[in-house]
Amino acid sequence: MHLFYQPDIRIMELDDEEARHCTKVLRLSSGDIIHVTNGQGLLQKCSLDTHGKKIRYKVIDSEIKPRRSYGVHMAIAPTRKAERNEWMVEKMIELGVESIDFIVTGNTVKESLNRVVNMSRLGKIAAAAMKQSQQYYMPEITLNLNFNAFIESRKDAAKLIAYVPDNHLVKHVLHVTPRDSETTLLIGPEGDFTAAEVEFALNNGFQTVSLGATRLRTETAAVAGCHAINLANLTAL
Repeated sequence: MHLFYQPDIRIMELDDEEARHCTKVLRLSSGDIIHVTNGQGLLQKCSLDTHGKKIRYKVIDSEIKPRRSYGVHMAIAPTRKAERNEWMVEKMIELGVESIDFIVTGNTVKESLNRVVNMSRLGKIAAAAMKQSQQYYMPEITLNLNFNAFIESRKDAAKLIAYVPDNHLVKHVLHVTPRDSETTLLIGPEGDFTAAEVEFALNNGFQTVSLGATRLRTETAAVAGCHAINLANLTAL
């Protein structure tokens, strides 16, 4: 299935980048069938009309794909390298995630924040990952400058923080994630969360969890945590 992204269903036309992929890479032409999603669950079966410079399409059929029974919400302190943030966004979306919140912590390097969390570029990467993995809901990506305000705003059924205190064993995220629920998982920066941040999260209903026996980079921890939450729900099938 050739899946394309058009967030405005009134336009019925592919943007320039999507159009180039359609005609130059896939070599599709008038009359060929494509599928288009708006990133909000709508899936349209369409017939291409490639006459002229614009790549338009006609809707043949449409349906709304239901959301899944659980939600994965990842909150991550961004790394100091843009390519690592982009990689983890791509991989988490392929695995399945409802929202990705970049959070500024005490150990976050703030000077390069706008460069390493490029919201425009991350949006394009998210759209490509959504299409590649044949999904129909675009995850929300945000940048949160106030750690405490973000923590206080979370109302999910499960609120988890990847943090293992010294000489204290905590359960793996796989074993504490409830099924068919909304789950938020916090991933800290290089240098980890500060003691005050951990205390604030715990005082606001977060539970400490482990991601395994080895020390992981931020981007690896994010992908591993996202996968574990999905896996915890898939074991119910």
